Amino acid sequence: MVIDILGNLLYYFDMCYFCGKPTEEAITRSSLCSSCRKELRVCLNCKSYKKDAYWDCAEDIPEQVTEKERANFCDFFVYTNKVDKEKQEKNQKAKNDARDGFLKLFNNE
Repeated sequence: MVIDILGNLLYYFDMCYFCGKPTEEAITRSSLCSSCRKELRVCLNCKSYKKDAYWDCAEDIPEQVTEKERANFCDFFVYTNKVDKEKQEKNQKAKNDARDGFLKLFNNE
């Protein structure tokens, strides 16, 4: 987790997709998260994972990987550090809701 210059929390995928615990080890086919014990070498943790792309992958993979949350042998796997926009937007919405609730306490509108 990192805070940008505007004070927004940014979440990165250099942590377990499932529980959010940072991972500092080299990822192999059998790597497990030390916190939740889920597999780490999964599509959901890959730089090429793109939900709206063909077969949810930015690479030209030869066959579809149907279980995105299970470890696989994909040659294109690269552990990613991209910002998770969905979590970032959810955090921003929660922040705005809290602010709006606070302001309502002092307004009669």
